[in-house]
Amino acid sequence: MVRDQPPFSPDELLKALYETLPDPVLIGDRNRTIVAANAAAVTAFGYSEDVLLGMNAEQIYASPETLRDVGDAFYPLDAGAMRLHRQVDFRRRDGSVFPAKLTLNRIFGSDGKPVGVVALIRDLTDIMAAQVEQQQAEKTLKLALAAISEGFVIFDAEDRLFLCNDAYRDMYKLSAPVLQIGRSFESIVRYGLERGQYPDAGETLEEQEAWLNARLEKCRKPSGPIVQRVSGDRWIQIDEQVTPENFRVGLRTDISAVSRIKSEAERLGLILESVAQEVYVVSIENGHFISCNKSARENLQYSNEEMRGLTPADVNADLSEDQFAERVAPLVSGACKLLFFDSEHRRKDGSTYACRMRLERLDDVPEPVIMAFAEDISERLEFERVLERKQHEFETLVRNLPDFITRSKPDTTLTYVNENYARFIGMSAQELVGQQFLRFPPMEIRSSIRAHLQALSPEQPIRTMEQLMISHTGERRWYLWSNLMIFKGGVPEELVSVGRDVTESRMAREQIAAQSRELAMRNDALEQFGGIVAHDLKAPLRHIRVFADMIAEDVNAGRTDDLANFSGHISDRAEALERMITSLFTYSQLAYQSIKPVNFILSKAIAEAWENLGVDVIEAGGRLTFSGDAEVCADPDLLTQLFQNLFANSLKYTDRATRPEVQVGVAVADADVMVTVEDNGIGIAAAHADNIFGVFQRLHRDESQYPGAGIGLALCRSIAESHRGTIVLDHSCHTGARFIIRLPVG
Repeated sequence: MVRDQPPFSPDELLKALYETLPDPVLIGDRNRTIVAANAAAVTAFGYSEDVLLGMNAEQIYASPETLRDVGDAFYPLDAGAMRLHRQVDFRRRDGSVFPAKLTLNRIFGSDGKPVGVVALIRDLTDIMAAQVEQQQAEKTLKLALAAISEGFVIFDAEDRLFLCNDAYRDMYKLSAPVLQIGRSFESIVRYGLERGQYPDAGETLEEQEAWLNARLEKCRKPSGPIVQRVSGDRWIQIDEQVTPENFRVGLRTDISAVSRIKSEAERLGLILESVAQEVYVVSIENGHFISCNKSARENLQYSNEEMRGLTPADVNADLSEDQFAERVAPLVSGACKLLFFDSEHRRKDGSTYACRMRLERLDDVPEPVIMAFAEDISERLEFERVLERKQHEFETLVRNLPDFITRSKPDTTLTYVNENYARFIGMSAQELVGQQFLRFPPMEIRSSIRAHLQALSPEQPIRTMEQLMISHTGERRWYLWSNLMIFKGGVPEELVSVGRDVTESRMAREQIAAQSRELAMRNDALEQFGGIVAHDLKAPLRHIRVFADMIAEDVNAGRTDDLANFSGHISDRAEALERMITSLFTYSQLAYQSIKPVNFILSKAIAEAWENLGVDVIEAGGRLTFSGDAEVCADPDLLTQLFQNLFANSLKYTDRATRPEVQVGVAVADADVMVTVEDNGIGIAAAHADNIFGVFQRLHRDESQYPGAGIGLALCRSIAESHRGTIVLDHSCHTGARFIIRLPVG
């Protein structure tokens, strides 16, 4: 049999498939240049056919890493893989990226050698989106099953476990090890039966086997809810249904509470009978008492039968019958469910007692009733009156105390302040409540207050600290605060603070401390004076005595040629001695005088010190630059003298060919103000950093080149220390001298 030739050639068939294929097809040469593309490729990548042809494949890959991975696996064509299947990301003309399944095949020429590659690209965007949607649906189902409190289970047509939630596993804890997908219902129940999962299944093997067969039959042919006891006093209601696909869907509801209602209801009567509160049940229909407990009968002195013939208005002593009816009308009409009020009950003997009432309307009973609870509050009212009186006495005491008293939350939000504290802040007590007290102390000490409060612990709940406070009028006062943190279960709950004004005692302490420091400094000065007299002052005196002796010898010998020279030496040494004595006098006057601190801007003292050296500045051609500023509490005259001495040294100790440049910088920290004074002079070696601050300590003995007595820096240190500050030489400076002065903020 000879078949008819098809009306088309294989090449025509291949071309038709190439053009109509819905997936993009690209053909590239050995250099990975695209030489052909079908219509689907043009649409997928967004390029026109003219642009797409001639592009290099690297332009359509989403990342260089993907291009490299594909190239390493498939190229060169002579040595790479014959075929490649891989999921990669491609990039369209508009920059968007899409995932795709890439299939690469070699194209062979007539000589059997590879000449190019054909790429089939399948866009996976919709497929992956569907997978994500399916995963999200599965996740939602699992979350939904986990959220419901009922046990949920599905067994397939072969009675194998298909699905169950955590609540189901919790109900059957003894069977949990075999609650695995694929296990048969019978094997799961038998496993639990052998381990005591079902207390009502019987004791003997025959009883348990009969129970198992009955349970399997009910599972196969569910006809209604089943109540089952599992693990002691836990009861479960089982509802099962068979789906059209013969799947068994089961719902397990824990009805343990319901099963206990009956016994609890029986116990409730005994409980209500024995409670200390009075308990009444009143009919809404006729307004009479239905029943009351023992406490109510004993307090009112009526029997149960007598109570049934009374209404609540009969035992109420402070309201008329109409007034009482008006009071309980919202409850009787159903406008409200609960009612609270204080009342007064009248006993059978006519005596009365105060009580607090709680009335509740109950509608979920055969006949709507009102259940009333009454508590005798006679003793409580008396206690409250006593407490109110004590509270009034306490408030009176707190108002008249000169101390500050506050209560606050652990985050310093005020919940109570006394009038003295409010008056100092300049606000009313009501305005202060709800605000954080940390906003009122000066900014520079808030961090230390916060650290102090954070250090309070259950082991050390109370601490004291002195704190500077500024009133709304600007008055600065010191207070000693006692802070008590109240903890509950190890967690801070409330902060109680009491502040006492200690300004006068602090000033006295500071004055004593200042006097002690001044005395110590004067003692040091006396020791220095002793050393100076023993050494520095004796040196010129020795020279004077030597030259005087030499003059006496020459006079006695009749020699007069050297008398003028000797007398000149004596005169020079006398002048030197006079300068030293004058310097010591100046040092003793300035270094240890009592400081007179005031608040002023630091730049004022710096500018005045520079102006005082006006002649020296002009002669040396010096220049001062200044950055930063701060307000300090110090003696302006002494600080001016300190800066003047430093500036004088900067102008003096320079290379004569260099114009003196002095730079002053001011920076403010939490505890102090730092001032740096830096020059471009000859500098000071680190080895002399401490010696230079001594009296008459000169590094340059030639006074003709660098004149001076050697007390300038000693005076600077004394002034700094008299202000509880410091001055040091910065060792890290190698292009001149840099001094660092630190002064306290307050």
